Amino acid sequence: MNYRKIISLSIAISFIVLLSTGVLSYFKEYSRVVATLHTIFGLLFSLGIVFHLKNNFRSIKIYTKGKPIVLILFISFLFFIGASYQVTPFTELMDFGATQKAISKKELNLTSYQIVEMNMANDIQLTIDLLRSEHYWHPQMAVWLEDENSNYIETLFVSKATAKGLFFGGRSKDNFKNFDENKDASGDYRRVNALPVWSYKRDVQYPDGLYVPPSNNPLPDAITGATILDNFKLLSSVKNLSKFKLKIEINVAFDDNEYYSEYDFPEDGTFHNGTGQLGQPSIIFETFIDMNDDKKYYLMELIGHGHHSGQDGNVNSDLSTLTTAKRIVERIVVGVIQKP
Repeated sequence: MNYRKIISLSIAISFIVLLSTGVLSYFKEYSRVVATLHTIFGLLFSLGIVFHLKNNFRSIKIYTKGKPIVLILFISFLFFIGASYQVTPFTELMDFGATQKAISKKELNLTSYQIVEMNMANDIQLTIDLLRSEHYWHPQMAVWLEDENSNYIETLFVSKATAKGLFFGGRSKDNFKNFDENKDASGDYRRVNALPVWSYKRDVQYPDGLYVPPSNNPLPDAITGATILDNFKLLSSVKNLSKFKLKIEINVAFDDNEYYSEYDFPEDGTFHNGTGQLGQPSIIFETFIDMNDDKKYYLMELIGHGHHSGQDGNVNSDLSTLTTAKRIVERIVVGVIQKP
């Protein structure tokens, strides 16, 4: 087997692997194995191309002297600009792929848990144990306390993107995992529809009339954290209360269905904000904790959903329009321990 055959076969095999892993990455949730294969064979493919260019340098040099190279460079430039600035149809292409990721079922893992530790200095120790279900996918989340009469007490945890006002225009289904951290992005705005029940319950209205923290007035790091990607145990504590409600609001982006799609709520400009984030509203879980009943564990119940575009903080108990949103969480159990 000669040198050229080795290079050609290496390029061909690498291309097949890159094509396969690229398709899997487009439609499926992130996999380290798939990403590793894509990266390694990408390097092999690049190396093969270098040798291919070396072997065919004279022919390629002749090709570049014709008019087709101008057309090819121009088309490549248009594709580069279109992809960089997320214009149509590039943004729709990526949105479609991420929609498939958001609505696809995820394999449940009962053994892998993230441990998220917040403030543990108070008398009542809480362990919030969440087992995700098949449609749990990079959710925004808030955990807070209310008294017996549903008056807001304090926030125990809120996802950083919401707490820091790090949502931006141009955020798409493909780039949203890291786009929220890009503080230099242009056209910043706050997703008022992400966690509206928590936002309104805090009752902190900012100068622009919104209840979601802006990037120039973020919430403190003590109650914020990165997006929790898997099953988790959130460790926190509260001051010495005899009775209180614990609530959790969760929202997965891009999970649109027949009730919450680009064709619904045509007059609602907030819902149709042009960023591709249409989807089902947030879901709300609640449990009532009574420190006098000697219970150590409480099961949280799904009690309703928030407004589809965050126009109010009401909890709507009608879950009939939700589909995959009802399969984000398998169960949430809260453990409670009183310090001696």
